[in-house]
Amino acid sequence: MDQFSSGSVSAPTHANYDLSERELEVLTLLADGAANAHIAKQLYLSEGTVRNIVSNILLKLGVEDRTQAAVLALKQGIVHKKNIKL
Repeated sequence: MDQFSSGSVSAPTHANYDLSERELEVLTLLADGAANAHIAKQLYLSEGTVRNIVSNILLKLGVEDRTQAAVLALKQGIVHKKNIKL
């Protein structure tokens, strides 16, 4: 606990989450607020494939929903605001 409060233990980075390149693409669009249908169209995937990828992202990030994934991705620097069209 002392290590954490002193800052000697760093927060996990995207490398620790073991996200694939495709998962990072989907997460970036997800953090932009895109729905599965939009993500599918943008990345030339089926909506079912996007749902599976989103499920994998949620598991890897240890979150329960898309909003939590988006917030974590931005806070941890997994995706950057410059990549997002807010």
